[in-house]
Amino acid sequence: MSRTRYGVGPWTLATPARGKAFPTRPAMETADVVVVGAGLTGILTATALKQAGHDVVLLEASRLGSGHSRAASGVCGLLVASDFRTLEATHGRRLARTLMTTVTASIGAMANGLAKARIPGAGDTRTLLSLADPGVKGWDRDVSARTAAGLTAATVIGAALGKATTAEASAAVRLAGVGLTGPSRIVGGAITRLSGARVKVFEKCPVTRITFTRVDATVHIGTRAIVTPRVVICTDAPGALAPTLDRHVRGFERYHVLTAPMSSTMRKAVGLGATVLFDAQAGVAMTATPDGRLLLTGGDGPILPEKKRPAAHVQRTGQLMYECLKRFPAIVGLAPEFGWSSPVVAGPDRFPLVGPHRQYPHQLFSFGTDGDAALAWLASRILTRAVADESEPADAAFGFSRVQEVRS
Repeated sequence: MSRTRYGVGPWTLATPARGKAFPTRPAMETADVVVVGAGLTGILTATALKQAGHDVVLLEASRLGSGHSRAASGVCGLLVASDFRTLEATHGRRLARTLMTTVTASIGAMANGLAKARIPGAGDTRTLLSLADPGVKGWDRDVSARTAAGLTAATVIGAALGKATTAEASAAVRLAGVGLTGPSRIVGGAITRLSGARVKVFEKCPVTRITFTRVDATVHIGTRAIVTPRVVICTDAPGALAPTLDRHVRGFERYHVLTAPMSSTMRKAVGLGATVLFDAQAGVAMTATPDGRLLLTGGDGPILPEKKRPAAHVQRTGQLMYECLKRFPAIVGLAPEFGWSSPVVAGPDRFPLVGPHRQYPHQLFSFGTDGDAALAWLASRILTRAVADESEPADAAFGFSRVQEVRS
């Protein structure tokens, strides 16, 4: 039996040891748009802006696509399982509905967009079954709230639940809008597409600060600087480039497990080939990969300092496996092969924050997307439209006004 590999994701290992190297010293002094951060969102955005006719510079502090985009679980769309009643109480029905419908549609939009761009890895769409406890009074009220808002949701109990899943469960809510993707394949294909678009890309170019006037912004990279009317920041968190935005975001660590291949008996007992099972009480999502492994994601906790992560990976891997075993006793003896994590920084409601902020007149931001390829695709479209001053009404739902004007 192979030992569990902790702290490294299987998709990261699928990355070529030596990918294409990009220049490290930008020589230009001006650009139409400077994109900071070359995770999946930044890569997709820079490519789209270049195809729209802009002179684009993409700056990455490390190596392209080497961060959290490849460390994601591959499960997309879990935000659709968010409690809609809480979302509605916080933001009002109209905005809550817009958030939910847009995120639900992002899986299909991503798949179509990647297909047109000839980028592999879009994977497949799956049904989400969010498990519920019928012993808790009002467990089905979320379905009623979604239905009243014009969203699609259905309770699943009894014989229908038995047909939908073999999990040890008494009730569930069926939702659409989730899928399973190949993070490494998407990032690799996006980088190839970026190269073909001839974006000016520079690696190992950490941006030290951004200054701005009423007319333009200046992006400082060490002793060099690029003047531009528009900066698009696609980093993991606001950080030093936009410190006043830290108050608008919340960070958490999400843990992932990929098991060894299941036996044929386990596969049959577990199913999950077209389903993502979400255990709302435990906060863990479970599905099966095409090659017959279990993929688990969840167990969210605080972002830990580096020295504490190894112990957390071991503990959370065991926790996720235990939660899965409770639902699928047939997997007893199945070993995890990988246990890793990825940090996420998003709005307090865990939905992404994408768009402008009034304190930074020449900048656009994207936080909370790279752990979900569909959200990264959605954010890249919102950002591209914003640069062209062609934003759609639904784009505003993902902006900072959502967290600045939260109802008391």
